[in-house]
Amino acid sequence: MKKFDYIIVGQGLAGTVLAFQLTQMGKRVFVIDKFRSSTSSKVAFGAYNPMVLKRFTACWKVEEQLPPLYQFIKSFEETFDTGIHTPLQLWRKFHSVQEQNLWLEKSEKPRLRAFMNTTFKSNDSEEISADFGFGEVKHSGRVDLKKMISIFRTHLDAGGSLLNEAFDYSAMEVSEKYIRYQSVEAEKIVFCEGHRLTQNPYFDYLPLMRTKGELLTVKLKGFQAKQLLKSSISLLPLGAEEYKLGATFNWDDKDEVCTEEAKQELLSKLNDLVNISPELINHEAGLRPTVKDRRALLGAHPSHDNVLVFNGLGTRGLLISPYLSLQLIDFMEKGKMIEPEVDIKRYENEMKC
Repeated sequence: MKKFDYIIVGQGLAGTVLAFQLTQMGKRVFVIDKFRSSTSSKVAFGAYNPMVLKRFTACWKVEEQLPPLYQFIKSFEETFDTGIHTPLQLWRKFHSVQEQNLWLEKSEKPRLRAFMNTTFKSNDSEEISADFGFGEVKHSGRVDLKKMISIFRTHLDAGGSLLNEAFDYSAMEVSEKYIRYQSVEAEKIVFCEGHRLTQNPYFDYLPLMRTKGELLTVKLKGFQAKQLLKSSISLLPLGAEEYKLGATFNWDDKDEVCTEEAKQELLSKLNDLVNISPELINHEAGLRPTVKDRRALLGAHPSHDNVLVFNGLGTRGLLISPYLSLQLIDFMEKGKMIEPEVDIKRYENEMKC
């Protein structure tokens, strides 16, 4: 029987960040994850920004989230001697004078001053439709999530700490002192399964929703924008005149099949922003794990202290995952309280008797 401190089920964004943070603290981690080429973490932009751009407000606890994010990126890049992070300028398109005025008003508030440039960015490109210009968001960037996940998976595999298969809940043995799964024993198990948490018999009472998102990669010949442009869609520069375009939100479809309807929606919104006919390179789809109150899911099962969950990160998963993973680790290792907004205790009354 191989012994570890933690078993982590799932190696998307949440599982990778949590497992890496634990290994940095000297913990022995074993990851169970069936490889899938198309998951929400792998197809996502991997971009982060400190603001909710629909309302020009700061993200929840963003001042506390940015330092752990930067520290995680620094530690990961140093550990694996590679680059995964690119700082980005983010320009939010204005649709009216009223939006310009609202931007100026909000940017004078003490909390938002650090994130909003009070000087507008004029549109100097004939290829972009933006008569009212842009507002610049500071402290934005992108992490190559697909690369990050792949590097860490290779590291786990080389160390004999990875099982490449779907998790079998019936094969898990739970006692007060240990968790056993096949030939592996650990003190605790953490489920980081993304949308597959809905099939987990320990946590299927949690109100996790599978929200489908589709993205396109396009080539825009002659287009030289280096900023992440945000309008009714996001347009992310990848280099070599290629851009990632997205994303859609579909609360009804529960598969990862690309649709013509979503493709046309994205191309129509692109046409409202850029006056260049795109060449379609790729079309991807994924299922995001989202929660009805838009807060993540952290904590222990009501009946099993050593069976835990780390999920529901949603569209801001990159920004919040290092911060929340450290909070979960403090809970597991030191017994510190989890913030009520993300503690799964808020849903205990929804658990079946």
